[in-house]
Amino acid sequence: MIVDLDTRLWTRVEDLGSELAAKIRRNAAQRWVKPDASPEVHASAMQSVDAAVVVGFRSDLLRAAISEEHLKDAVARSAGRLFYARAIDPTHPRALDEVESARAEGAHLLWTDPMLQGYHPASTAAMRVFDRAEALQLPVLTGWSGSIPASGKLEFGRPYLFDEVARAFPRLALVLGGLGAPFIDETLTMLAKHDRVFTHVAGIAARPWQLLNALEVCRDLGVESKVLFASGFPFDTPARAIEAVYSVNGWVHATALPHIARSALRDIVERDSISLLGIGVPPPPSRDRARLPAVETPRLRISGESA
Repeated sequence: MIVDLDTRLWTRVEDLGSELAAKIRRNAAQRWVKPDASPEVHASAMQSVDAAVVVGFRSDLLRAAISEEHLKDAVARSAGRLFYARAIDPTHPRALDEVESARAEGAHLLWTDPMLQGYHPASTAAMRVFDRAEALQLPVLTGWSGSIPASGKLEFGRPYLFDEVARAFPRLALVLGGLGAPFIDETLTMLAKHDRVFTHVAGIAARPWQLLNALEVCRDLGVESKVLFASGFPFDTPARAIEAVYSVNGWVHATALPHIARSALRDIVERDSISLLGIGVPPPPSRDRARLPAVETPRLRISGESA
């Protein structure tokens, strides 16, 4: 079972807000790649996995919101392979109402990001959201693997700020995305401290040396089982992220430096996050999916390139 815990889907990058959209375009131009989050490209990329979470986006700070209808349509057409994470901005006046109605309106879990939404995780408004999420058994994802806008509040992106949240709501499944980079040590401390705090590899999978060092610390702390797979699509693809995880030991091959056991890497890639987090009923594994990274690796579309 391969589950991609963090994928994005939009029809217009402008829905991410003018500032973030401009940052994504600028980075794409510099790297000669264009992250394509259209439904067609998303569907093609997800053939490499058994199931995936489609994550919404909302930030009053950035004046941004992705329409839920496109995400719900994708989930409805997926035959049980896609799960929807509703974006909740605790600073929004209707945040609690949106949490309360999440399951009834098709959401399986929630997404929020203090840095992009500009709030302290232990603020009164945020704690009310986490309180209801725990009561409704809605897992909470955090993190963003794309470009960080200048107006993002980096001081609120510190993983240790969720320590009070995890203490107050010990039954809440909380996923600190992308190993909490650039504050990786804080994330790993949180994994070791709290039973229901997890992380995933979206974003950091594209930085193999950083990933290798983080996984070595995970092994030393005994928290490898709390590292989940995610690609951060469209900023990476599941196939490429899978290949990156399996290839991480290439940096220490033929050296005396420690390496990560192949079985531990396989466990990260094939961990059933759907069951582990209580998201829903996982689909049966697809035996015919093109998931093997050595066979064919879908690539991001080059800027200006036709489909």
